[in-house]
Amino acid sequence: MSESIHMPDIQKSTLIQEFKAFYQQANSSNLERMDRIYTQDIEFRDPLHTILGILALKSYMKNLYANSNCVEFEYTDEQRGENSATIAWYMKFSHSGLAGGKMIKLRGITQIRFTDRIYYQEDFYDLGAMLYQHIPVLGAIVRFVNKRVRP
Repeated sequence: MSESIHMPDIQKSTLIQEFKAFYQQANSSNLERMDRIYTQDIEFRDPLHTILGILALKSYMKNLYANSNCVEFEYTDEQRGENSATIAWYMKFSHSGLAGGKMIKLRGITQIRFTDRIYYQEDFYDLGAMLYQHIPVLGAIVRFVNKRVRP
């Protein structure tokens, strides 16, 4: 779905604000809001997943929020194109299996493409900072390597 349609700026702004608000308030009980944001054939990518279709994305989100203690987003920048946007963010989250359940802060960027709704989303973030550094034993190795390669 790469067709380009012209959307009025107010409609783009509304879609992007609704997208950001969803993730600031997301939980496993309000996933029906996704139908207003995403197309049925949404393609979602991140460093761990490629998810195709709104039903698969809802299932992923339901599991994500069910297994996390807390997920919060802070948006820091936004660039808009004709039918795309890039949004910079910090995510704070806690998961009982990572860092002893302590809050982890992760920086990332999301790229979205849309017509009247979002049909493509790709999240970019450091998987090591999100996951590997916070797993016992493996985390110690990753932190040691990071200290050795960073000035």
